[in-house]
Amino acid sequence: MRKKVRTLLRVSSRQQLRDNDIPIQRAEAEQYILSRPDWQFDKEYMEKAVSAYKNGVEDRKVLQDIMADAQKHEFDVLLTYMSDRIGRQEEYSFYVAALNKLGIEVWTIKDGQLKTGDHVDKLLNYIRFWQNEGESKKTGMRVRDHQIELVKSGKFVGGKAPFGYRLIPSGIISSHGRALKKLEIVEKDAEIVRKIYFLATHCGMGYGKIANALNEDGIPAILATQWKPSTIASILKNPIYMGYYALNRRVNHGSFTRLDRKDWIYSKEQIPELVIIQKQDWEKAQQIREARKAKLHSHAAGTSCDAPFSFPLRTSGRLALIGLAYCGYCGSKLKNGSYYQHRTGKPCQEQPAFTGRYLCPQKCPARSCYSQNYLESAVFWAAEQILEQIQSIDISEDLHQIYVQKQKKLRQEADMLQKKKQQLRLDISSLEEKIPEAIRGDYFFSAEKLSSILSEKELSFSALQEQERSLLAELRRAEREQSEQTPKEPYLPDWKKEFQNSDTAAKQMLLFHLIEKIIVKDNDITINLKI
Repeated sequence: MRKKVRTLLRVSSRQQLRDNDIPIQRAEAEQYILSRPDWQFDKEYMEKAVSAYKNGVEDRKVLQDIMADAQKHEFDVLLTYMSDRIGRQEEYSFYVAALNKLGIEVWTIKDGQLKTGDHVDKLLNYIRFWQNEGESKKTGMRVRDHQIELVKSGKFVGGKAPFGYRLIPSGIISSHGRALKKLEIVEKDAEIVRKIYFLATHCGMGYGKIANALNEDGIPAILATQWKPSTIASILKNPIYMGYYALNRRVNHGSFTRLDRKDWIYSKEQIPELVIIQKQDWEKAQQIREARKAKLHSHAAGTSCDAPFSFPLRTSGRLALIGLAYCGYCGSKLKNGSYYQHRTGKPCQEQPAFTGRYLCPQKCPARSCYSQNYLESAVFWAAEQILEQIQSIDISEDLHQIYVQKQKKLRQEADMLQKKKQQLRLDISSLEEKIPEAIRGDYFFSAEKLSSILSEKELSFSALQEQERSLLAELRRAEREQSEQTPKEPYLPDWKKEFQNSDTAAKQMLLFHLIEKIIVKDNDITINLKI
């Protein structure tokens, strides 16, 4: 009676799959079974993209199924390609021993039968799986080193495209024969990313407020029905938006821990075609995020945090000077001491009346309370005088430089396309000269192969011509835009008016740019400026 044989096929990653299958291991197993007349194929177990190093026996459903079927004596032999297909840790030697005890023979195509009958067999199996674990660690290190080199050189290392981008063919084929991908900006999504950064850096909003703002505006979320704070946090932390790939942003010790930015591994140079957010705006978003995090940690630790910040840590309140105003007697930051009074209006409904106050937390005897109207009216008036002076600064040249830089970038891309076209022309010309030799059979390639190569080159040349036409059209649009948008007269924004018409959050952000510290000592208000 022939033995029933079941096969185990496994690969560690989706990149190792071929059309969502594992055909090479299957073909090897089929040939091995055919070479043994006393064996008969019964069933196949398959694990797609399952790491035997990161997962133990109890984490792998297929191994649990195999053990359950073995306990029912449904088969006689388990066959796999190599022992590392079963596992890459020492614990897997005990799994093999458990199968052997149930009367199941465990065979591998490369290593033969895995026996556990005596102490020598058990020791050899233990050593074999121990070596597999060591090889897995070495492989992981090699893969990691390769990823680091790819990131440093500005190459995409794989995975899903971040929001704001899509994956497109890069034109490069890997050593495994796979077409590699690269990122490309999706402009409609990039606009949402820019809005998120604007709300964070110019309006001082946190993750939750930004998510609420996007939901209120009816902007579709990425996957869920609504935007969530965690999604906003992920976007605000990702350096890809300023044109840099990054690795080593977090480590996994049972759970993921985010590392400090100084430990991240970045691309050596910025990748211009991936820039959605300017570098200074991305850095500003990180400073705001990290300062707020430090503030939360100080509260959790029960320590005070009176150091001045270059931006407000909260913009949700109704007091614009929180974080800027200090008591002139003790040096403490003034806190929010506002309260509501409830009064009955004409419709006989209770209406809350807001009374804004700044309080000294030390309750200094000389004076510890300042009304919102008193303090803010004085500071706002001073800020408006400063902004009135800034109003005389002409930013026409700044606008002109923005247009110039945009056109410069487009011209550089056009020059690069022109060079690629010239190289392709040379290639095509060289290949055409070899046609007579190929027809006579004197050339390395056959006439058919040479014709195929020429066709590919000509198609690539046509694609470059189309790209060049699109790029030149975009350059002409940029030139027209500059002509239409550049003001004929000096452009002098009314910053004072902008400030007066802003809400409390926007006023806070602007004041933190202008003012270092406000020292309040009874009727004496001292404003230390940054400019």
